[in-house]
Amino acid sequence: MRSTVKTSYYVATAIATLAVLLPATMAHAQTTANAPPPSSQFGVDEIVVTAQRREQRLQDVPISITAFTSEDLRRTGTQDITRLAQNTPGFTFGRSGLEARPAIRGVRTENVAGNGDPTIGFYVDDIYQSRAAQAGQPFVDVQRVEVLRGPQGTLFGRNVFGGAVSVVGALPGAEFDFGGNVIVGNYSRVAASGYVSIPLSSNFGIRIAGTRETRDGYVKNIVVKDNDLYSQDTKFIRATALWTPTDSLEIIVRGSYWSEGGTGGQAFGYKPQGGFVDPNASQSAFDTRGGRDLNGILVPNLNFFSATSGQRDGIPDFQGRDLGVSVDPDPYTWQGQLRSFADLEQKAVSAQIKWSNDAIFVRSITGYQDFSYVANAGEVAGPTAAESRQIRGSDATSQEFQIGGSETKPLQWIVGLYYLNDKVFDEFGSFRTNINDGIAGSRGPFTAKVESKAVYGQASYYVVPQLRLTGGIRYTEDDKDFDVTNFRIVAGVDVVNNSFKLAGKFKKTTWRAGADFFATPDNMVYASVSTGFRSGGFNGGAGTNPLIPATFAPETVTAYEIGSKNRFADGRYQFNISLYRNDFKDLQVQNQFLVGATTLSAIRNAGEAYSQGLEAELVARPVPELTLNATATLMKTKYTEYITGAPPNYPAAPNGISLAGKEIPFSPRSKFTFAARYDIDLGNAGVLTPSANAIVSSSFFNTDFNTELDRQKAYAKFDARLGWRSKDDRYGVDVFVENIGDVAVKNRGVFGSQGLNASYETPRFYGVQVTFRR
Repeated sequence: MRSTVKTSYYVATAIATLAVLLPATMAHAQTTANAPPPSSQFGVDEIVVTAQRREQRLQDVPISITAFTSEDLRRTGTQDITRLAQNTPGFTFGRSGLEARPAIRGVRTENVAGNGDPTIGFYVDDIYQSRAAQAGQPFVDVQRVEVLRGPQGTLFGRNVFGGAVSVVGALPGAEFDFGGNVIVGNYSRVAASGYVSIPLSSNFGIRIAGTRETRDGYVKNIVVKDNDLYSQDTKFIRATALWTPTDSLEIIVRGSYWSEGGTGGQAFGYKPQGGFVDPNASQSAFDTRGGRDLNGILVPNLNFFSATSGQRDGIPDFQGRDLGVSVDPDPYTWQGQLRSFADLEQKAVSAQIKWSNDAIFVRSITGYQDFSYVANAGEVAGPTAAESRQIRGSDATSQEFQIGGSETKPLQWIVGLYYLNDKVFDEFGSFRTNINDGIAGSRGPFTAKVESKAVYGQASYYVVPQLRLTGGIRYTEDDKDFDVTNFRIVAGVDVVNNSFKLAGKFKKTTWRAGADFFATPDNMVYASVSTGFRSGGFNGGAGTNPLIPATFAPETVTAYEIGSKNRFADGRYQFNISLYRNDFKDLQVQNQFLVGATTLSAIRNAGEAYSQGLEAELVARPVPELTLNATATLMKTKYTEYITGAPPNYPAAPNGISLAGKEIPFSPRSKFTFAARYDIDLGNAGVLTPSANAIVSSSFFNTDFNTELDRQKAYAKFDARLGWRSKDDRYGVDVFVENIGDVAVKNRGVFGSQGLNASYETPRFYGVQVTFRR
């Protein structure tokens, strides 16, 4: 039966894709793929991307990619990864505290600790960022941002299990140039950014860009004054030097500094959503432990303080029992008494050297990053009995060598070597103040040393001018050393509880095979099969509970895709569509284990799952003044094999809980986005441009358990902007409103001692932006 379903899916995929391509094929069957693209006076802008580690026209790359130019980012108010989902099919973004949790096609970022690797690769100027929080760095003076959907295991490696986000910074130009913008908005937001590009000679120039932003918190604390969550204090600066001593040689050196301060956002979510209670528990049980003995039932509409808080208001909340003091229902308030903070810092340098002639190119990419952050969390409702602190750091060096053939030849090829040395530090500590003996609690620092080596190659060959075949392969070998010590803190003194060391080697060969047919230079259909994997790792909590597995295995994916990329009517309409299926095995999933009164998070491998769907993108410029964008996503996900333990406050299951049939979190079955802008020519007074964006999403879940507590209901969000540009395009003013309806979208949920805690996307933001350029 399962085989029949999959076969039917692939047949439907082929029919749908060919239906899109057939009219163009019949009309232009004699046109070769090497002909120049048609010209248009006001067509959709062409974008050049590097998704296959070389410069190519977006429409010639047989991969599902959404690319944003610097102008696209400005027009949509996209200043970091958080807003990419507004215009990207198949992409969902979540966050907890400083941790970025993107999801693509059923692959979501869950484990953000140092014992694992991100599932969505994040690259800045071809340098891999190994920690999830690094994906939060601002987009400052960037040339473009590319979102690659689906595993990219051949050319990028183990760290792109679900896809990749690649940020490409602007380079120094041949002429002196400068520009910037200032934003003033609600929540006392003040942001200023700018760049200057200085040519020091005919073949050497520098470019310096930076930003500074401050903002008050938008999650109001109604218990402790001036303790609102998600306040912001961002500093970022980058210097780029470009030297071209000959026509064949190019050298680029970059250095950057980035810091984030403010109150943070609570590592596990700031808003209690309810929990599971025992309907037969006595009032005394609720007074001492909330009546939550894991044998209860779901109470999704009652949100109360922690069972340990001891606060009761005398109101019979549930079957005549007083469950506690109610939590304020506003998703943008919190009631914890902990003084929240976050502090992040990153220093990075990189160098790229490229030599090329008409036949080949040779490239070296070197990167170094020193990254660290600390944030705290506590009870999100009620008096603070304990404080948890998360300290993470990464000291990463990477080196990559590439050699490849020219893009203009019938045979295009690239081979490469990759090396990563990453020293990761991760500590989670829970501290409790005791009147008698001072500070008590526990902490579990560990180090993870990762040495990853890979060799890869990919080649494409035009069998005939219209048919291109592609094959690629990559071999990856990860050596990981894990060293952990668990401490008990007694009267402020560390007492070793246990310590252990683990080491392992994880090897994998990934590959890609595909075929592309060009009916015309602007109409292509492609089909591909590719694989990807995420490396295995170790659990630091294994020394505290024998139920926690010491090791988790790699997870793998086989991805099938058929798609079509098209430009019509002299480039005024661009339409791309793809249908895909991802088959996952041994998914690494986050589990909660109860150790005494504390819940510990650990990774284990689920069985099997799949995601399949359709994605479409349309860009249209029917007349010079009007630009329309639309995307559509239809997706189905399901776990087919998955046995796990119960989370805190969830009905107990001695033999484990089967989650087969559940949906993968952060995977809405449908998502649509729309955008439109219209330029009104005011003559010498400039150009006035009203624009609007919308996103409409079906419901989705935030945890593997798919409960009503973690469900995000279907929603629609709208943005609006009114911009003015001077006639010479040197000055501009934009008035904007993001999330006009102030819609609260739950984008992170995790079970803990207070039931399920959640985080939400940003509320309504509005303001004025002033831009200038030379």
